[in-house]
Amino acid sequence: MKLRDILRAYGYFKKNGIRDTISKIRETMLYRKAGKIYMAENSADPAELSAQRKRRFVKSPRFSVVVPLYNSDPDFLSSAIQSVIAQSYEKWELILIDGSSLSEKSAEETAEKYTDSDSRIRYRRLGSNLGISGNTDYGVSVSSGEYVAFLDHDDILMPDALFRAAIEIERTGADFLYSDEMSFSGDPSDISSVTLKPDFGEYTLRGINYIGHLCIVKRQLYDAVGGLRKGFEGSQDYDLALRLSEKAEKTVHLPYVLYGWRIHRGSVSMGIEAKSYCLESAKKAISEHIEKRGIKAEIWDVPGAESAYRLVYELPEDVSVCIVVCFEGSERRYDKYINDILDLVCERRNVEIISVGGYDVTDEVKNIEYTGEYSFTAMANIGARNTDADCLMFLDSCVMPRGDFLGELLPYCLFDDVGCAGGVLLSKYGKTAACGYALDSYEILKPYLKGIGAGASGYMRGLKTAHNVSCMSGGFLMVRRRDFITVGGFDERLGTVSGGADLCLRLINRGGNVINPYARAVVLNRRYEDFSVFAEKYEDLTEQGDPYIREIL
Repeated sequence: MKLRDILRAYGYFKKNGIRDTISKIRETMLYRKAGKIYMAENSADPAELSAQRKRRFVKSPRFSVVVPLYNSDPDFLSSAIQSVIAQSYEKWELILIDGSSLSEKSAEETAEKYTDSDSRIRYRRLGSNLGISGNTDYGVSVSSGEYVAFLDHDDILMPDALFRAAIEIERTGADFLYSDEMSFSGDPSDISSVTLKPDFGEYTLRGINYIGHLCIVKRQLYDAVGGLRKGFEGSQDYDLALRLSEKAEKTVHLPYVLYGWRIHRGSVSMGIEAKSYCLESAKKAISEHIEKRGIKAEIWDVPGAESAYRLVYELPEDVSVCIVVCFEGSERRYDKYINDILDLVCERRNVEIISVGGYDVTDEVKNIEYTGEYSFTAMANIGARNTDADCLMFLDSCVMPRGDFLGELLPYCLFDDVGCAGGVLLSKYGKTAACGYALDSYEILKPYLKGIGAGASGYMRGLKTAHNVSCMSGGFLMVRRRDFITVGGFDERLGTVSGGADLCLRLINRGGNVINPYARAVVLNRRYEDFSVFAEKYEDLTEQGDPYIREIL
């Protein structure tokens, strides 16, 4: 372990304690190893880059790569410039905007080595520092490209970065694009991590700035949102991404690692403690973003997952919910199960409980007799037909919720752009059993983050922030009753997991599906489930892979 890693681990330990620190170290080392393997297998090779240079475009957008400078390290800046010169797509300009004091000459001297030999590279000294937002904004104002790409002075672009963007712009007309990224220290081959990002999801973006780098924006859209703003220093890119997401006509994720984020002392990539004001700027940006939508929520920091945020939404008091329990087992087990549920919801108003297949042990629960072979989807449909509640909360009796699961899920269920809402399933030993399910060509429905400790952050903070998903189990799922009825309820040919996944996919066009990791339930026992019917029904989607869950492990 290198000195920088030891220092980061010690700082993390002081804030989060020994248990979370050990979990974090294991997680970090695991992802570092996986990242190196991924880059070795997926980076563009010389033959591929040569073919890209020969490619002809019907529409060939011009990119303005804007780099704000301030007391820039000459070696880092040279690497950044060279990474642009090495692009396989050649229709670009590089705008270097220097906000350093007039006595600081290193950036200017470094830039002059390149401006004399390549007319596409332009250097401007401002004479005073306008801050990172002001310096960048000035760079955009003097640029001439149709699209603006942002590059920090100590980072690098992969040689196929602009080519991949040009291809997608030609294909889709995208006006807002972002890519996967990696972080490194020293030489770019010294990879610390690789981040494979999901397709655009607004709820994911509210919890973490996963868009980050590489970010490319149509100049017209950039101007329309007002560019970068002062007052958001440290999270100015997060603020911009949130505002771009509000107005972009076509947001596209480029599923390639196209950006290298350098780790060094003083950079945010070294640890958020280096620039703690970033956190407050980020919360301010999120607050303004949701306020525009008329949404009220508290924005909380997440212990152990700096730069991630938990939104606690305001919940209307008059919303009614029906918990539909699909039960299998003895009367003794049923009595304990139902009483545990009643204890969890006893302080909530407008809650009714319907059990299908249970026993008449309490007047507080309406039991519907069911004599057939256990079928979660059939039993859930029966329960749903016997209530007029606003929202339906489905529970398979092999799942036991924990805490205020209704309070965590109800706010998401009420948003018009959310289809289904669910939470994290845990094993009896405290490990993650599933944080949603990924469409997968081999496993069909692959449990996300399976085996990760419940105290860990998870890939891309998946166990700490709410995020968009394609699928979740029906056994711990909430949905608006009107939406459930509109799509015809559960497909009764399917089981608990595949039935929930199928419902999510049928509702995804009406709105995304969201996992809130603060809604949790323990899997008491496992059911065998045959995914063959689901696999046949969604063969094309499983072959394509999941747009929201892209694991590197």
